[in-house]
Amino acid sequence: MTNNDTVTHELSIEELDSVAGGDFSWKGFVGAVAGGAAAGGLGGAAGGPAGAGAGALSGGLLGGIAYCVSSIF
Repeated sequence: MTNNDTVTHELSIEELDSVAGGDFSWKGFVGAVAGGAAAGGLGGAAGGPAGAGAGALSGGLLGGIAYCVSSIF
């Protein structure tokens, strides 16, 4: 069995700061959600009007998740 110290280490002050909200902003989050919704809506509209709503919803969700992940890492 191998001990992998890179997986189980304490977070540094810089890592804790970004997790605690150092890089997160509501303005950036809303912008990412809106951008994802617009892109998803346009992509879904290519499949028809019903696809636009579903595309906007999923695009906004993915945009928000991507922003949260990128602000942590």
